Amino acid sequence: MKKVVSLFLACLLSGCIASSADWQRVDVEEFNQAIEENENAFLLDVRTQTEWEQDGHLENATLVPHSELEAREGELPSEKDTMILLYCRSGNRSQDAAQTLIDLGFTNIIELETGINGWKDAGMPVSYE
Repeated sequence: MKKVVSLFLACLLSGCIASSADWQRVDVEEFNQAIEENENAFLLDVRTQTEWEQDGHLENATLVPHSELEAREGELPSEKDTMILLYCRSGNRSQDAAQTLIDLGFTNIIELETGINGWKDAGMPVSYE
């Protein structure tokens, strides 16, 4: 029995048992590629309205602050396997938002690890409209 438990723990720690509660955290280049290659993806900004207005946002993004995701679930894709491209300011709130989306049943989430700050630092475009 001890060997079975040890083997299970080793597998779990090495990642050979996949968890459905995972999402992808990617860098700016990979996030941009995901946007370009997935025109039907849902681009989700989880910052505040003030941040959206003051700091700009990615073109075609939808703003739903992370603290309002559950209450505003009706504004999210109806198909739970729709790709959601997710970002915040620096990559912290988007982690919480990704977990909330998973809890809501979404299964295809890609998160911008650096947030919009890293996006802008990489010279990528933002919109202020």
